Amino acid sequence: MVEPVVESKRAQADHEKLETAAASIVGGMAELPLSLRPFLLLQDVAAHGENEALKATSQAVLLDLGNRSVTPETVACLADFAAQLNTNLIRLSLSKNTVGPRSLQLLGKALLTNNSIQFLELDSCELLGSPYRPQMEGLLALSKGIQSARSCLRYLNVRNNDLQPEGCRVLLGALAFHPTLTALDISSNMLSLFQDKSGYLALSYLLRYAHALCWLDISDNALPKQAFPVLRESLMANASLTCLNAKRCNIPTQSALLGSSSVTDHGEPTNNTATMGILHRLEV
Repeated sequence: MVEPVVESKRAQADHEKLETAAASIVGGMAELPLSLRPFLLLQDVAAHGENEALKATSQAVLLDLGNRSVTPETVACLADFAAQLNTNLIRLSLSKNTVGPRSLQLLGKALLTNNSIQFLELDSCELLGSPYRPQMEGLLALSKGIQSARSCLRYLNVRNNDLQPEGCRVLLGALAFHPTLTALDISSNMLSLFQDKSGYLALSYLLRYAHALCWLDISDNALPKQAFPVLRESLMANASLTCLNAKRCNIPTQSALLGSSSVTDHGEPTNNTATMGILHRLEV
């Protein structure tokens, strides 16, 4: 009669140990600051086994602070958390918040040591402050963080930040040789303001050297005519890009970027891999 009771206590103790271990492992949940808890989402990535506590260890952490009027103090707390090694923080969204250069600088420094973030959303965050007096310190820090050997970034969204040619040059230069980046949204950023060529030249380097990039959105960036042959040459050398959104970029036709031999009579890309790589969707 004693043995079943002993076994039951042992099983309960083992279960409590598993729950405690899971709480300490899941993306640092036990250590996640209270100020970040309201933004926490969990997503199963590879749940195995029947024990719920063990399943929890396979959950990815997603922090969605998008359009939540976050304060600089919250971003500072977030940067401290993101700087930790081996968290399960996979996705971070700060979309539509006034992040600004100073908070971006903290985030960039955190990315130097972070080895988990794969999806980073910074659209409409005023990353340079005022477009009339842009401050580059934050963007430079972000670029250094992205270039870290620890980075496993796959998707970056910096849409609508008024980066201007200089900001685009800095960021695209950091991304050009990134080994894991597969998708980038840099739309609506004044890439060729005042027909400055530094922005579209940096874009051409990205197209030529970013060998993992499959999807790119550059829409709402007016391009001068002299940019077309430069970008066309890089597209011809590209062997990874499959989708390119170039709407509202002052590009008259697809042939301006692909060349006449790469466009059908109906204006669609052909299968001529010698002139257009594997690109099968182009929107202008």
